[in-house]
Amino acid sequence: MLEDTDNAVIDRPVDPAIANDWFAVGQSGDAARGQTLRRRLLQREIEVRRDASGALSARTTGAAPCAARDHCGCIFICLGPAPKPLFALPEFDAPGRRFVYMGAIGVHTGGLRVVENFLDMAHFPFVHSHILGTEEATEVRAYEVELDERQELWARGCKFVQPMASAASEGEADVDYVYRVVNPFSPLLYKAPAGHAGEADIIFLFVQPTEEDDCTVHFAISLVDDSHSAGEITVFQQTILGQDKPILESHVYKRLPLDARIEVPSRADAGSSAYRRWLRQIGLRWGVEPMAAAAPAPLVVEVADKRSVADGVAAFTLRSPAGGPLPPMTPGAHLDVHLPGGWIRQYSLCNGPADDGCYTIAVKREDASRGGSAAMHDAVRPGDLLRVSLPKNNFALDRSATRSLLIAGGIGITPLLAMARHLAARDGDVHLHYFCRSEAHAAFRTELDRELAGRWTLHAGLTPEATRNTVEGLLDGSDAGTHSYTCGPLPLMQLVEATGTAAGWPRERMHFEYFKLAGPVEAGGMPFELTLARSGRTVQVPADRSIVDVLRSIDVAIDTNCEQGVCGTCLCTVVDGTPEHRDQYLSAGEKAGNMQMLPCVSRSRSQTLVLDL
Repeated sequence: MLEDTDNAVIDRPVDPAIANDWFAVGQSGDAARGQTLRRRLLQREIEVRRDASGALSARTTGAAPCAARDHCGCIFICLGPAPKPLFALPEFDAPGRRFVYMGAIGVHTGGLRVVENFLDMAHFPFVHSHILGTEEATEVRAYEVELDERQELWARGCKFVQPMASAASEGEADVDYVYRVVNPFSPLLYKAPAGHAGEADIIFLFVQPTEEDDCTVHFAISLVDDSHSAGEITVFQQTILGQDKPILESHVYKRLPLDARIEVPSRADAGSSAYRRWLRQIGLRWGVEPMAAAAPAPLVVEVADKRSVADGVAAFTLRSPAGGPLPPMTPGAHLDVHLPGGWIRQYSLCNGPADDGCYTIAVKREDASRGGSAAMHDAVRPGDLLRVSLPKNNFALDRSATRSLLIAGGIGITPLLAMARHLAARDGDVHLHYFCRSEAHAAFRTELDRELAGRWTLHAGLTPEATRNTVEGLLDGSDAGTHSYTCGPLPLMQLVEATGTAAGWPRERMHFEYFKLAGPVEAGGMPFELTLARSGRTVQVPADRSIVDVLRSIDVAIDTNCEQGVCGTCLCTVVDGTPEHRDQYLSAGEKAGNMQMLPCVSRSRSQTLVLDL
């Protein structure tokens, strides 16, 4: 029995998922012969001693002995009864290499957070600008992630343009990375050094988890640089960690959330997504944010204003009934709105950067309405209370763009108006082209003329041929920094995509927000076994039925709306297995991460699938 820092007695065993793993607690030189080191590991006090022969021994204070080893310049401890083999690193002892221990740094956040940040390249241009990245080159190119037979996680084929990749760098370079995670708290990075083709500097980020929300990071490197002093190398690498530290310590959740309803890694972050899936697969609980008991409760907002902004289009201003600001939104975001009659509909936010006290949405009355637009137009009035979700964004602006071309059709103006207002407010290079049936159908003319003078063009009442010619002109001869964003009727979306592709636009520079499915829902597939993680129930999903359909047949409720894989209402977390994504809601990066899926249309590639339901 031990006491933690709050003097609470610890009588629970070490989490079995990591009980037999090895943890670095210092450099080998810290333990001189005949001396005792005291360290804290997994809320336990550890004594490490090196005897006169140089051999290490360790024990938890007042308890049984535990394993201790010197390895790769560090002291490693295992608290479990059956220690796993220490990771192999033959390069460490290769001729011409040297080892530099760059210090132990306390970080007030969970150790898993530190490891995930280490694996993430997407933050390089913004956190380590002009060192590991630049805002002129923010793209994270595709790379391969795998879990090998030793249960080590590898990310290979990682490349990033870096102005100053190491202390030995002489200028900008396209640097090759390989990440290796030997256990949940011990990642390594193989990084191609300047002037040594075929070699790799190996950076160690060994995390010593002290509490679930606190850790010590041991930073070391095995390298082939023989021209810089240990002090120069240490200063460079500690600068990097020093830039990460305040961000790591500012997370709302110090422990790492594995529940996608709480937090999802960035779209570019395939390594982080794979890391979280791996932690779920091994059943790790220590240092992990508890799963949400239920989906976040919807916000309640008051309809402060309702006004006509075009023929058949009503705009609604939503505010907090208690006053004060609402949760922030980003351009391109939408809300799930719960309507009278039980419908849930998604409406894009039109907000400008100064509209933090309200949300603005616009709804077109659809002739073939299934109830949603009719309810908003006929049943919702100023003073009414509505339940809405937090803002969600699957149509975000790309921060690497130097110019933004916005193409709106009809009610598709709503997310693009928000984008244009935000970009214009910061004097970005932006132009909005608005296609609609007539001038009377052009929504938000007042806002467009007031805030986007000279930055928007109305294309009203064009024939299909004129529309095609106009779109071809817009997409002809763009530079590499231009990104296009399109939202509107399906024919316009298909025209922009086909025209852009024919003109040589890369797919990653064309962004689309669909209101309806672009094609028929793919039917059928192989049968598979579905397990509901919360109840443990297992059902068979036959080839001719969807997951949602099978769940309804066994009285398992799941919110749905479009049932076409467009709206995201049924989004759920994948605990195990590999989904077969058939939706248009998730981004390519989110699909590659396999952390979430839409069970209304998507199925399973694996024989078994486990969902957090």
